[in-house]
Amino acid sequence: MQNATKDLLLSVVIPAFNESAYLSPTIASVRASFSRAGIGPYQIIVVDDASTDGTADVARRARAFVVASGCRNIGATRNAGAKVARGKYLLFLDADTHLNAGVAEELAAAVARGAMAGGTCFQWSEKAPWHGVVAAGIWNCISRIFRWPCGSFIFVQRDVFEKVGGFDEAYFASEEIHLARKLKKHGRLVILHAKVSSSPRKLDQISVSEVVSFVLRWLRAPRRTLQTRRYLDYWYNQRG
Repeated sequence: MQNATKDLLLSVVIPAFNESAYLSPTIASVRASFSRAGIGPYQIIVVDDASTDGTADVARRARAFVVASGCRNIGATRNAGAKVARGKYLLFLDADTHLNAGVAEELAAAVARGAMAGGTCFQWSEKAPWHGVVAAGIWNCISRIFRWPCGSFIFVQRDVFEKVGGFDEAYFASEEIHLARKLKKHGRLVILHAKVSSSPRKLDQISVSEVVSFVLRWLRAPRRTLQTRRYLDYWYNQRG
């Protein structure tokens, strides 16, 4: 009953821009891990953010419900998927992020306990450059200390998500942190022990000097930097 419109436990919202090469394995990982963990009924929603590579067709062949969007803003794209979701819980999952049995089983247990919201840390699915390994380690420590879920995997009760106004569309990055701060005013946000696996592909498209330049700009003007898409070009546009 993946696309049923009532009595759904979970709606999986996957934002996607030119993700035809990654989307099908991600959806397959959702189905396999949910089946093993006994999660259901659920629906999978792919929000096609003006892709030009057939992402929507891949999603339909994978029997996902497709929503068209041209926001080119990750928070707004996720919000577009949430608007058509019917599950009691929303799970926001990136198009290049794979679930596994451990994550799914912990998610099922958290939902059964009535958790308000939560997330998990991540690991790279392939060998990553050294600065990516360092960044992942630092982020995972921060995530557990402050209970900030990684942007590639966030789950939340739909009514609470709607109450707090969803993702802040003023930001082109760090939107998951701003959402977590709002959610924690309404209950405890849990961080699962198991990790999802995400592709390090974009790390190959950005140099260390670009990382340093971004960090320096962010230190000077954090809000303006995160609210300006051109400063995040490497994240929003594919290179090469």
